[in-house]
Amino acid sequence: MKKIKEFTQDYIDQNSSNENHLFYDFLHSKEPYQSIFKNNPWMLPPDIKKPLEWGDHYWDTTVGRKHQYWKDFELPKPSKDINQIREDFLEWGFALIEDAMSKEQTSRFLNRLLEQAEGEKLAKIENITPSGQYVNTLINKGEVFAQCIEQNPEAVQAGPLIEQLLNESLGKGWICHSFLANGADPGGYPQGLHMDQGPLSPWITQEAPALVNTMYIPQDINEENGGTLVIPGSHRIMIEAGSDGQIGELPPAINLEAKAGTIMLFDGRLLHGTAVNKSDKPRFVATMSNVKSWMRTQENWVISVAPEILKNASPKLLHRIGLQALTYGSTIEGFGLGASGRIGDKWGAIQQFRVAYDEGNYQRVRELSAASTQEELSKDYTVRSARKNTKE
Repeated sequence: MKKIKEFTQDYIDQNSSNENHLFYDFLHSKEPYQSIFKNNPWMLPPDIKKPLEWGDHYWDTTVGRKHQYWKDFELPKPSKDINQIREDFLEWGFALIEDAMSKEQTSRFLNRLLEQAEGEKLAKIENITPSGQYVNTLINKGEVFAQCIEQNPEAVQAGPLIEQLLNESLGKGWICHSFLANGADPGGYPQGLHMDQGPLSPWITQEAPALVNTMYIPQDINEENGGTLVIPGSHRIMIEAGSDGQIGELPPAINLEAKAGTIMLFDGRLLHGTAVNKSDKPRFVATMSNVKSWMRTQENWVISVAPEILKNASPKLLHRIGLQALTYGSTIEGFGLGASGRIGDKWGAIQQFRVAYDEGNYQRVRELSAASTQEELSKDYTVRSARKNTKE
């Protein structure tokens, strides 16, 4: 077959310098983070290879009512009033739902979470981040967590209210993006402040968020044990800047202060992150992210691709059909968090999970605790094998 010159890679490369690219300047602007760090050097994340510094940094802060800048503002307070919650969410980018879980529900949630965290440590499959231990894929690790995804009043008494607000923000049919527990361990590092719908950048959805979080707070949190960092109203600054807009000086961050049983509803455009735990005990919250229903592939490749095609697929094909995980997509039991998403990245190679499933060998991590048997702790969990494969 005769080659057509215009379709050859050499010709395409010769005519594809950066100035020829479609939307090059927009897609490579690195906004909004480039201007955020330029105009707010105190927002730079810490170097986790060095001891944590204090002073003019976003993590060196306190709760709103004590903060010199924020103490005179009417920041969100825990409320059961749906209209007040709407008002706070629109104005500040977050709202606190008071007694969203009853004392009994909170205790059930926290006990199962702490048991699971301890069990995963004993099984030596815990997911340790610079901030602390994460417990991933909560849906597999206790009935209470599945009920929370459903907003079942048996597990979360404010479920109907939360569903209503998510329907209003994302449209009916929204789906659960992920549900994991974020730990802040004593002596850990803070997360970099970020937007959870940041992967859309440099697009900023202006009329409404594309992602909304419900954060379950099963322990009292404050400035001492690492209450989540937020910059109140930062979502509005993003909205005003718009897509590819530059961000000027930002107001300071504060620690979230809330009692156990509270649920924080927050906008995917709000700057936030895990704080520093200065106490002597681990602190857990659990974040359930929710997105618009179209924010996934129409074809569910993980199920529909035939086993023989999957086994023999090239790295490029695996990537194209969504079997290459990255932090914001296709993770399995936490595997893929932190992966680049590039073709062939071992840290996001989720094909092995599907192969194990097809062969009847997939071992999921289920309920674990200090009371688990040695057999349960030492099972050949597929996620253990996957992590081992990244080092080979």
